[in-house]
Amino acid sequence: MTATKIRSNIIGFPSERVSRAPRDGATMIDVLRSRMRKGIGRLLNRLGVPAAIQPVEFTDETTKQHVAIAVDDLFVRLSADGRDYYFDRLTGRFDGTGSTPD
Repeated sequence: MTATKIRSNIIGFPSERVSRAPRDGATMIDVLRSRMRKGIGRLLNRLGVPAAIQPVEFTDETTKQHVAIAVDDLFVRLSADGRDYYFDRLTGRFDGTGSTPD
């Protein structure tokens, strides 16, 4: 089998959101867009407009897993046993992961 035959069998997936450093390489439009989104999120929080998910913290009785949800100006953070999952506050789109230092 040739290399071109093998490549023709590969299925392309949709492109993911590209991560960028908050300051390096940001254009003025990127900075203004980010400030506008943060301002909208801050206004929604002050007005008490609910996010797609509400802040809550609980421990699952069966698995003893600690789960916490926090709503910020830009993100909704879902934490499960020290692992954080971030979602866009306005769209609900998954944005990335992180971990909580012990």
